Amino acid sequence: MNIDENVQKVIKLLLRKWKLLILFMLIGALLAGVYTAKFTTLTYTSSVEFLAAAVDPAHEISDSTGEVARTSQTSKMNYAMKMIDTYIEIFKTNKFCSKVAGEMNKKYYTNLSPADIKQSFTIETVENTAMFKLIVTTTDPTLSYNIAHQMEESVPEQMEETNNGLVQTTVEDKAIKPNTAEGRGYLKNCLLGAVAGLLIAAAYVILRDLLDVRIKSAEELSQRYDVPVLGSIPAFTTGKRSAAGKKNTKKEAK
Repeated sequence: MNIDENVQKVIKLLLRKWKLLILFMLIGALLAGVYTAKFTTLTYTSSVEFLAAAVDPAHEISDSTGEVARTSQTSKMNYAMKMIDTYIEIFKTNKFCSKVAGEMNKKYYTNLSPADIKQSFTIETVENTAMFKLIVTTTDPTLSYNIAHQMEESVPEQMEETNNGLVQTTVEDKAIKPNTAEGRGYLKNCLLGAVAGLLIAAAYVILRDLLDVRIKSAEELSQRYDVPVLGSIPAFTTGKRSAAGKKNTKKEAK
């Protein structure tokens, strides 16, 4: 049996078991939906976007080769872009997160640790620009907004302290308090559950067929053994069933 015949056999096998496949798909989707509803937590996101730019046209900047060049508009932008990755790593340090946590605890009477701050935000850069976005996500909409709002102050201060005023950071898009929670992803999770159920059902059907050593047809016998098929035994009923059939026939005759 070649590959094409094997594939056709598997397809026919799965088509014969389509009811089982659909049942497993529905079960998988249902389980995924229940898991999403019971075990996932609603989150709220607030973000703030910054622009970094070198502001002193008379300041001399050393590039990666050690050469010194006057800061033209292009070189200022390039320098700011190169420094963003460094700043992002600084924002992840315990030193910076401790400052933010301290300000938050003083202003809003929270009890946040540096680890809480570090886990609450991520940073995305905008390709080929000197802009970056700080995204805060927590389970409390007010807390998400307050942390993002504090970042509007803490990030520019930290950048100015780090680069001695060479690069200035401005807030281009301020934080907004989220009114709605992030979606739990019901549709995505249910689709994944349905696909998982389908794969499990297909694997079960195929494995069961492979482990079934019974010969079901003369064609299958010829495929397994290189011998001619001389004949076959037709299906017949057992003795008890035959006797019962005769008895019923006699009753009808009476």
